[in-house]
Amino acid sequence: MLDDLVGIGMRPAHYEQLTNSQVDIGWLEVHSENHFETNSEATYYLDKASDRYPISLHGVGLALSSNELLDTIHIHNIKKLVDRYQPFCISEHLGWSSIAGQHYSDASPVSYTEENLKHVIGRIEQIQQILGQAIAIENPACYSKNKNNTLTEAAFLTELQAATNCTILLDINNVHISSHQLEFNPYDYLASIPSHIVSEIHLSGSNKLLKNNRITFDQEHSQKVTPEVWQLFEYYLQHCNTIPTLIEWDTNIPRLDELLNEAYTAQKMILKSQRFKNAC
Repeated sequence: MLDDLVGIGMRPAHYEQLTNSQVDIGWLEVHSENHFETNSEATYYLDKASDRYPISLHGVGLALSSNELLDTIHIHNIKKLVDRYQPFCISEHLGWSSIAGQHYSDASPVSYTEENLKHVIGRIEQIQQILGQAIAIENPACYSKNKNNTLTEAAFLTELQAATNCTILLDINNVHISSHQLEFNPYDYLASIPSHIVSEIHLSGSNKLLKNNRITFDQEHSQKVTPEVWQLFEYYLQHCNTIPTLIEWDTNIPRLDELLNEAYTAQKMILKSQRFKNAC
């Protein structure tokens, strides 16, 4: 079972080490869009890695809340990867990243309204119909309050899951960023997300702060998990069954042993939580 296992992202700096020997890690996450080209170096190494490790596909390009038409070619490319690698999880960001035919690298937050909820429900249903299975939706990092919101983010995600039977990818660093920017209690947020709808957890670090100690835009995932995120993760483990957890590190890639040390820290926390629950 993968429930109590920790994964890392598969990045070019570690291709050779991950595929030439069996590294002590539970699973690997790859960004779907990096593997649409069959005859590429990335796909060559993913073919080799998938023989050794379970795979999770994480997408960044479907723009779930955009008013643009869904890119069905993009979805069918993901479907080809699903058929080829049989991932245990397929995930996508909740956000809009395209407008007027232009695609942006940052997945911008959405409006949490009933109208937009229906809109996103329809898009997820279309995606899941093409893929033939449920996907996981990641909570975004929010940097400013949206005056049009009529739902909380937690309520939006919970209703989205109930309507589509998707699952939630809980990015705890994004919760930390949003709570800091929007001044809400991150522990209350975590407690409000039913654990049975969460299929994967992301842990990462943010290191850009403004002078007034406000977090600014940082989607680089370029450092170790921060103490605040570890504390939130420890809290969440007290209130849920164990869930596949990823150490997310996308830029300024460290040596593999440093990345694995982060994964082992998460693994130790999971095992400690399990022992505590078994003793109760």
